[in-house]
Amino acid sequence: MRQLQLDIEPQLDARISDFSGPGWGHVIDAVRQLHAGLVSRFYVYGGAGTGKSHLLSAICDSYLDVGKSAIQVSLLELLDAPTEAITSLERYDLVALDDIEAISGVPHWQKAVFHLINYNNQEGGQLVFSSRMAPIELKLELPDLQSRLTQAVSVRVPNGSLYADRYALVNSVLDRRGIHIDQQIIDYLLNHGPHQASILLQSLEQLIQLLKGEKTKLSGATLRQIFALIDEYQE
Repeated sequence: MRQLQLDIEPQLDARISDFSGPGWGHVIDAVRQLHAGLVSRFYVYGGAGTGKSHLLSAICDSYLDVGKSAIQVSLLELLDAPTEAITSLERYDLVALDDIEAISGVPHWQKAVFHLINYNNQEGGQLVFSSRMAPIELKLELPDLQSRLTQAVSVRVPNGSLYADRYALVNSVLDRRGIHIDQQIIDYLLNHGPHQASILLQSLEQLIQLLKGEKTKLSGATLRQIFALIDEYQE
């Protein structure tokens, strides 16, 4: 099962292979350790739009591909739900909790996550967390939870400043979806478009929809319009 009767993070179109750029090497090494069972708690952090949610989605899909159960949940979306809802996550082999910083200032949800971690440990499950802040920077009222999170293997995701990371991301998405886009557009997107992974993927998706079914050579005027669209995504 991928869905709960809750507001959970929508499944994003992402695969581990998307993050094959050199800047992601240390992150994917940690994911491999997660798959090998060498890591039980994994924490990724980085600025807004850097691809954390896409990575969590890719990790979940990689678990589903090998017959394990996995689910991604945004804690930001769960804050208004009763904390008992989190018990429905206990049956999954891997639970990916996005936006962990959202429970800062919400002690009852901190206790719920703490209990989930303890149950997960007892049952041999695995947990992945994401946040805009490093574990040590979280301002949590529950010291035991803060301690558990700081003990997790933590990695910072790259900010997209490396061209090679953006190239690998865009070409992986296009290749696995069997989509061809004029090389001039790809070059412009990679050189002048947004750097951060999530925003880059948003702009790529808009281009894919815009160019859907386009078989003929694009005119100069059309290319200029597309370049202007890409410019709107600049950071």
